[in-house]
Amino acid sequence: MSEAPGQEGGAQAIQAIRGMKDVFPAEVRYYQWVEKTARELFELYGYREIRTPVLEPTELFARSVGDSSDIVVSKQMYTFVDPGERSNTLRPEGTAGVVRALIESGLLKETSQQKLYYIGPMFRYEKPQKGRLRQFTQIGIEFFGIDHPAADAEVITLCTHLLNHLGFKGVTTRLNNIGCRECRKAYNEVLRKAIAELVSSQEAGEPSWCDLCEQRAKVNPMRVFDCKVEECRLLASKLPKISDSVCETCARHSERLAGLLDAAGVSYTLAPDLVRGLDYYTRTVFEIEQGGIGAQNAVIGGGRYDNLVEDLGGPPTPAVGMSIGLERLVLALQAAELEPPPEPEVEFYILALDEAAMGKAFELAEYARMHGVPVLFDCQPRSARAGLRAASKAGARVALILGTYEMERGVCQWKNLETSEQVELTFEEIERNLAEA
Repeated sequence: MSEAPGQEGGAQAIQAIRGMKDVFPAEVRYYQWVEKTARELFELYGYREIRTPVLEPTELFARSVGDSSDIVVSKQMYTFVDPGERSNTLRPEGTAGVVRALIESGLLKETSQQKLYYIGPMFRYEKPQKGRLRQFTQIGIEFFGIDHPAADAEVITLCTHLLNHLGFKGVTTRLNNIGCRECRKAYNEVLRKAIAELVSSQEAGEPSWCDLCEQRAKVNPMRVFDCKVEECRLLASKLPKISDSVCETCARHSERLAGLLDAAGVSYTLAPDLVRGLDYYTRTVFEIEQGGIGAQNAVIGGGRYDNLVEDLGGPPTPAVGMSIGLERLVLALQAAELEPPPEPEVEFYILALDEAAMGKAFELAEYARMHGVPVLFDCQPRSARAGLRAASKAGARVALILGTYEMERGVCQWKNLETSEQVELTFEEIERNLAEA
C-alpha cells in the first residue's frame, strides 16, 4: 500500500485545515514587500499602528457588521463558548476591534481625531477559492474624528499611491455614495417595493434571485447589489439606485469628494451599484480592483462609517477607513508580473572542513553578521567539494575555507568563486575584510 505524501511511517501526516494556507519564503517576500511599503506610506500620512486581539467578544461583531452582512447571514464567523461560558469570535474584520479599543481606552475622549493602521490575520468560514481563504491577512487604516470629505479623499488617495508604489499602472477607484441612515431608510422602502414588483412580474424561465439575495431583500435590500451571481446582477441592474435618492447633505458630500479627487489627480469612476459587505458604511464607499485574480478582484475597499463608534457605546465620532486583502493583492502582483526587490546577495560562504575548525568558523560567521554582512554557514563540517558546491548554489561570491591545517597556522583560505582565485589570509585580515565588506 502506498503512503500518503509526506508520510514515512505508521503515523498519518497531518494536513492544514481547509482554507488555511501555508506561506513559504518565496511568497513571504511579497507579503513583506507590501507590508513594508504600506507601513512607510501610512507613517508618511500620520497613521500609527494599533494591534488588537485576534479574539473578541461575539457581541462586538453581532452589533457592528450588521444582520444582513454575509458574515452573519452566511454564518461565516468562527464562534465558540470558552470555559468561562463566554461567547468569543475570531475577528472576521479589523474595524470593529479598533473601535472597541478606542472606546475602552478612552482615547476618543482625549481627542476624537485618531489615525491608526493595522496588519493582521482575519477569519471567515466561507468557501475557499482563488483570492479568498478562511484565514486571510488584512491591512487597514482608520481615520476618526473628521466628517469633511477631505478625510475620504485622503484615504482613497493613499490607496492609489500605495498601488502605484507597488508598480501597478492605471489604478482606478470605483466610487459610490450610499447616503446616511435617513437616506437609506427611505430608499430601502422604495427598493423593497421595486424588488417585489420584479418578483411578481417574473415569468417561468426568467432570471430569479438566489437564496442569499432573498434573505438580503428582507433584512437590507441594498445588499442585493453586492451579489456576484449573474442572474442577480441582471435583476439588480433594473432596480433604482441609491445615488438618485440621497439627501442634499449626502449629495453635497459626494460632490466635494469628487472635486478633491479631481484636484489630486486621482482616477475614479462612479459606480451607482456599489455597496460594501458590512452594514456600518455610510455615504462614501469605494473599491479598487485589479485583474488577473478571478471573480474576487477587489484588492482594496472601504468607506465612511459615521455611526459605528456611537453604536458600540462611544461618543458620536465620524470615521472613514479602508482595508486590503493581502492574499488578493499578492495574486494581483503576480498576475501583473510585479516582483519584490531582490533579496540581499549572499557575499560569503564559510566552510569548516573538520571539527577542529568549527569554533573559529562559527566565530567568523557571527563576526560578519554583527557587522551587517550576510553570510552562510552550515553549522557542520563539510568536505571541500560539497561545501564549494553548496556555496555556488547559494550564489556566494567568496568562500572562506578553514580546517585543521589552517587552524594550526592561524590562516584562512579566501576563494573567489567567480574567478577561482584563492589566497591565504590571516584571521586578522579576514576580520578586517569582513568589517569593510
